[in-house]
Amino acid sequence: MLGVYLPLVSQKESNGNKVDSQKTDWLSLWLIAGGLFTFGIAERIKIAERVYDWRVVVLEPQDIQLSKYRQVLDKLRQLHPPSGGHGIARFDAELILRFCQELLNHHQVPANTEEDEFDDFLQPINHFVSSFIGTHFGSKGQVYGVKEVFSLGLPGWISPKTSEELADYHNVLTEPLLILSTLSAEEGHSELLAAYRDFITGTNLFNFFRFQVIYADYIVKRLADPKAKPPRLFSLNGLNLMVKNFNHRQNDQELNLTDITQDPGFLRIAKAINSATVYAGKDEHGWDRIYGLAQRLSSQAGSKKDFIIELSIFLASYENENLRIDEELKKKGKYPRIWTTKDDLDRVINLIENYGSSLVANLLIAYGYAKGWGKSKESDKTDLSIESETELDNIEEGENDND
Repeated sequence: MLGVYLPLVSQKESNGNKVDSQKTDWLSLWLIAGGLFTFGIAERIKIAERVYDWRVVVLEPQDIQLSKYRQVLDKLRQLHPPSGGHGIARFDAELILRFCQELLNHHQVPANTEEDEFDDFLQPINHFVSSFIGTHFGSKGQVYGVKEVFSLGLPGWISPKTSEELADYHNVLTEPLLILSTLSAEEGHSELLAAYRDFITGTNLFNFFRFQVIYADYIVKRLADPKAKPPRLFSLNGLNLMVKNFNHRQNDQELNLTDITQDPGFLRIAKAINSATVYAGKDEHGWDRIYGLAQRLSSQAGSKKDFIIELSIFLASYENENLRIDEELKKKGKYPRIWTTKDDLDRVINLIENYGSSLVANLLIAYGYAKGWGKSKESDKTDLSIESETELDNIEEGENDND
C-alpha cells in the first residue's frame, strides 16, 4: 500500500504512541492482511502542503450480522468515503457521520413491517458497532511508520424509535456534514474540527457545546463579511432530536433536558439571542448585530450569579434597542424583533436553579445560534403567565433567511 507496512500491535507492548512490531507466522499475517483489505478503510490524510500520512481504520462489530457488516461498509467505501484532504479531525468526524448514515440507510424498514419487528430492528448506533479502531502511519520519506494507535467511538444518541424518526435522524446527520464541508484545517479551522470530532466520537454533550461556542463566533464573523458565503447552521429540529436522548444527572436524579428546551421562557430568550446575532443586520433587518455574545455568556456559565448578571445585561440592552427601533420598523413595514419579559428571565433562573448554569447557558447558545426560528411577529409579545401549548405556538419555526 504505497510503502505502508502493517506491523501487529499488542496492547501490552504499546506504550502511548510507541508501538513495537512483533514476529508472527506468515499465516497469521496473511489472514490479517486479508481481513484488512476486506473490511478496512484506508485514506491518505493531508497534514501539510504536499505532506500526506495514511490513516487505516476497521470496525469493531458488536451486534451486527456479517452480511449487513459487508453491505454497509462496501457502500461507505464505494459511495461516500470520508475526505482525507482537510486534516485528521475532519476525516474522523466525516467517517463516523457517513457510517451512521449508511447504517441508517440499511435500516430502512418496508411499509409492511410489524411494529414489534421494527422495535427489535432499531437500536442505538453503538449497539451494532462499538467503535472504529485504527492506526495512523506518518510519512518518513519513502516509507511510513506507525505514529498512533487510536479508537473512535460511535454516538449513542442516534436511536430512532419509529420509521419517521429514522428519516429525521438521517437529515440530522446531513447538517454537520454540510457544516464540516465548509471547514478545513488549512484555513485555520483545526480547533473547530477537533471539537466536533470529540463530540461525535463520544457520549458527552458538553463536547458539542464546546464546538458550538467557537462556531457561534465563526457564524457572526462570516455573516458580517459581505464577500463570504453565509455559514451553515444547525436546525432547531436537529438540536431537539439530539438533545432529547441526553439526560442530565443532578443531585442523584436523572433529569430530562427537554424540560429546558421546551420551556417558553428559555425559547423566547434563545430566540432573542438569535435575533440579535444570526438574524440581524442594519441594512437587511433594521438593527445592528451583536458580536461576542456567545463567548461572554459561556465565560460566565460556571457561576449562577455571574451568568444571570451577564444574561440580564444582554436582555436589558436588547430591550432598550427594541424600544428605540420598534416604531421605525413598523413605519418601514419590517418585522419587529421578539420581545422578552421579566417572566422569561424568571423562568430561566428557575431552570438554572434546577439544572445548573453551565447546562442552561450552553443550551441557550446552541439554540440561539441555530436556524428555524422564523421572523418575529407581534404575537411574540403574548404574556407567558399561563403555560399552554399556545405559548410555544407563538414561537414560530420557519427557515432562517441566512440559511
